Amino acid sequence: MEFKPQIEKMTPKKKRTRRKKPANEYVDNVELSKAVADYVIESNKAIDAGLEPKMISDYLADCLLRINQGLSKAPNFSNYTYREDMVMDGVENCLKAICNYDIEKQTRSGKPNAFGYFTQIAYYAFLRRIAKEKRQTQIKHKIIAQGSV
Repeated sequence: MEFKPQIEKMTPKKKRTRRKKPANEYVDNVELSKAVADYVIESNKAIDAGLEPKMISDYLADCLLRINQGLSKAPNFSNYTYREDMVMDGVENCLKAICNYDIEKQTRSGKPNAFGYFTQIAYYAFLRRIAKEKRQTQIKHKIIAQGSV
């Protein structure tokens, strides 16, 4: 009797692929910069005329929300339980700072970068929220340690 080792057919492992982000998660910087510039020009005219600036468009609001939600998925912000609060703080700060956007200012590429402007605002809003929550947690632990729950 001959010994014949059984050779299993080796199947190649499936290559792991990343999940592609849906198109609605991306924000087009060129379109965003144009929309922000148009809004800033209109709101500055309204303020100069003594009127209340009009509300931002749905497109701008959606872009600001997507920027903040995308930033909240970054590894340094993704595991916080108050991530939704961070996103809303970021959106609020972006709305407050939208009129401060300098249309004339350009980046090294020579183009305005509204995406970078709002991402920086959201980033620092997230850091402020984390610091605020950390202070609240310290206060809570101090009260618990004193035993006066």
